[in-house]
Amino acid sequence: MRAVSNLGASSFLRGNTVLSSRCATDSRTGHRRPFVVQNAASKLKKKRDLDVLTALLNREETMLVAGIRYQGLTVNEMIKFRRELPEGSHLVVAKNTLMVKASEETKFAPIAECAVGMNSWLFVDENVAPCVKGIKKLTKEWQKEGLDVDFSGAVLDGKYIEPKDMGPLEKLPTKKDLIAKVAVCIKQVPTKMARGTKGVPLKLAYGIKAVADGDSDLINA
Repeated sequence: MRAVSNLGASSFLRGNTVLSSRCATDSRTGHRRPFVVQNAASKLKKKRDLDVLTALLNREETMLVAGIRYQGLTVNEMIKFRRELPEGSHLVVAKNTLMVKASEETKFAPIAECAVGMNSWLFVDENVAPCVKGIKKLTKEWQKEGLDVDFSGAVLDGKYIEPKDMGPLEKLPTKKDLIAKVAVCIKQVPTKMARGTKGVPLKLAYGIKAVADGDSDLINA
């Protein structure tokens, strides 16, 4: 029988001991301790988790935020999950309510639409395509074992993306890809060097916006 992982963000990321919500018994007096200690620890953990989510949501590098259903995965499988993510990606297990609260004043606020059920939260930089591809490969393996592990939704450039519409993200170019393409154009047409270099950030921004709005060939493919 599979052990179900239901760890909080701080316990999963830092390996801290998971605190029990039940009253403990003092080994010396035999008296049951009050809930004060547990409640204080719970509040501290919530604040710590909220701080982690807020920091990742507000990172300049964060381009994509996604929810991933993970119910049924063992602790070892969750560790494997994290290890196989590309550099620049972060997987956090946290309550839906904390994620909604942390994202309220950010461009990722629409993530609240998938904040239902048992979610882990993925934060990805410009390497969206390799990250989504890697996760899809893992989820297919787990689905063969009868586990309902998959994306529950995502937000890119302020736009909510349903799980069924995430396929085109596997083709999304990185900033490095766009710079390489511009570099080729610069090499071919030296007189356009200044214009091409200046346009790299704009090309990236327009490309992301087009994908999010559904106007890109990546979405319509």
